[in-house]
Amino acid sequence: MLSKERFAWVWLTALAVVFALYFTYLAVYANAVAAMHMGQRIGLLALALGSLGIIAGLTYLLGRQREEDGSPTPTDERDRRIESRASVYAYYVLMAGIIIVGCVMPFLAGGWTLVHATLLAIAAAEFVHSGLIIHGYRRGVRV
Repeated sequence: MLSKERFAWVWLTALAVVFALYFTYLAVYANAVAAMHMGQRIGLLALALGSLGIIAGLTYLLGRQREEDGSPTPTDERDRRIESRASVYAYYVLMAGIIIVGCVMPFLAGGWTLVHATLLAIAAAEFVHSGLIIHGYRRGVRV
């Protein structure tokens, strides 16, 4: 398994686990979260996003350490095409989510609802990006 595919698998799993835990906590303990002051809410969000940062950093460092000769593998045409395709579709998902959050939701909700909807749009775009990278390495890319 290539290091880019391995990173995509770990990132996809980390996104699914961390955001499932975060949004489940928000749903189950909605009354407790509503009673939190701003610092506690930001701390809860920072805990979730910080754990994603730590997972990404450790995965990247371990992937670099696994290289036998220590030099990065060259990027070929296939890698660039897989990354390009995944980025394009992730961009579409992100733009759709942000248009909904920025153009529709301000008339319906506000505050932390907008923050969580934006976070969900970003997570969905990253999920699509990682999923398409995995799909590209597993199934290949067509012209």
